[in-house]
Amino acid sequence: MMKLAFIGLGNMGFPMSCNLVKAGYTVYGVNRSEPKELQFQKQGGHIGKSLKELAQEADVIMTCLPLPADVEKVLLGEEGIIPNGKENLIIIDFSTVSPNLNKKIYAAAKEKNMAFLDAPISGGTTGAEAGTLSIMVGGDKEIYDKVLPIFEILGKNVYHIGESGSGSSIKLLNQYMVSAHTQAVSEAFVLAEKAGIDLSLLYEILNVSYAQSKIMERHYINNISKDDFTPGFELGLLHKDISLVNEMASSFDVTLPLGQKVTELISEALEAGLSKDDMSAMIKLMREKAK
Repeated sequence: MMKLAFIGLGNMGFPMSCNLVKAGYTVYGVNRSEPKELQFQKQGGHIGKSLKELAQEADVIMTCLPLPADVEKVLLGEEGIIPNGKENLIIIDFSTVSPNLNKKIYAAAKEKNMAFLDAPISGGTTGAEAGTLSIMVGGDKEIYDKVLPIFEILGKNVYHIGESGSGSSIKLLNQYMVSAHTQAVSEAFVLAEKAGIDLSLLYEILNVSYAQSKIMERHYINNISKDDFTPGFELGLLHKDISLVNEMASSFDVTLPLGQKVTELISEALEAGLSKDDMSAMIKLMREKAK
């Protein structure tokens, strides 16, 4: 069985890596903060290896990191995986980054006789814990086939899209619609409050109507109904994603009028101190605007 490494034991990476341990793999975990590594060790994972050591010892290295700069540093930096890795190493990045960065990493890996797959994920922390994520994979099909058993432990809906960067392209389209739905839910529920409509009744009716969406269900059940905006997915990360969407649109000379407005509003929410709140906290900004 292949030896695995998982870099980034955050809200998504931790349950994903634990599922691989439960499936019988030897998994080395690396995280910026030591407590999460110790928690991973308690779940049966291994810790204590540097990036350089893992680059030489692991068969497959996976990353799930918050920002493109983090991915670039870990994979391409002087102390990173590709400059120090062995031939035939397979690298899988589950982070949400730009297709152009994927292609840059793919080319660097190929030059060193390594393989790289971009494999962004959707499904939230509940999907990560249950192993039911959607996984959108870009890169060489033969490498995808080789690591498909790993993907099938982590996700229920696994797709090979095409060449490097194609997985990220679809993930960014997903994030564009997530941001738009988030804004629509925020505005609709604030308007309902102003009109004296009971939000639980509103949710019940919309959830069996054409306005139904996973985002509305997630935001209402997990956050709005409880008035608890503890992050499952931070608003600051949604801002990063919609910014990448705008970058992608610009590269194809496509204008996104709604996307541009949503980006402005999310930026305003960040300025209001909501960056570390869950993305559903856009409703807090809309409530302030409605006063």
